[in-house]
Amino acid sequence: MPTNGSSKRKQITEMFPPDELDADDLIADEPLNTGYVGFEMVVGSLITAAMQAQLRLFEAGSTLDTTTLERHFSVSCAPQDWPHPPALWAEISFYWPAEYTALSLYGDEALCDLYHSEAATCRHRNRRASLLTELEVEYLLPLDFVRRLDNDEGVERTARRIRQLFTDVVEHDNIVGVEAKALFAGDSLQLSSIKAGHVWVLEEEMNDSLALNTAFTEICKELKTVLVRFQQEFGNKQESPRARA
Repeated sequence: MPTNGSSKRKQITEMFPPDELDADDLIADEPLNTGYVGFEMVVGSLITAAMQAQLRLFEAGSTLDTTTLERHFSVSCAPQDWPHPPALWAEISFYWPAEYTALSLYGDEALCDLYHSEAATCRHRNRRASLLTELEVEYLLPLDFVRRLDNDEGVERTARRIRQLFTDVVEHDNIVGVEAKALFAGDSLQLSSIKAGHVWVLEEEMNDSLALNTAFTEICKELKTVLVRFQQEFGNKQESPRARA
């Protein structure tokens, strides 16, 4: 999505110095004064869950659209015991509308009380907002593997294999989508990337910090499981992927 804000991409340790990067400190299980989680709470919950799942976070980015005031957060991750930079990794991202910021700061009063007197009749009074955030997760396959795929049949077979592996290791019904990109290199068309992604919908978690923490714990555990399984299948191997059945 186009943004008028400037992206500041940096290592997660630069955003949170090592002496401050404590899983117990990143999330304070305090009551939600407004009844809604805030942007920083979502990011903190994600970071804490990733640390507990022994995932390394890197290439964190946060942007602000200065026209709409919409925020966007993204971060890449891989198991901590993998060499860095990893050949296979996952990217996590989500958008945060301006109205969510208002609700997390001011509560339901942000819906209407800021625009009329308390005595005015309002159909919004005593009603809660319905918040929903889509957490996008994408897995990027190793470039060495991708470059060995030189025909449509190999790409299709890889996509089917990705879906099968994903279905085998997850405990939900999300369907993973597979996207392949190609570029002209010299006189030939060469694959540049293959990524598989799906979306986690956070809804009830938007007004319950404990539910948010639980959801991210589950998500990060799954991320690590899927990454390890994909590494076993698509990691550096000598045989050509075309030889796979």
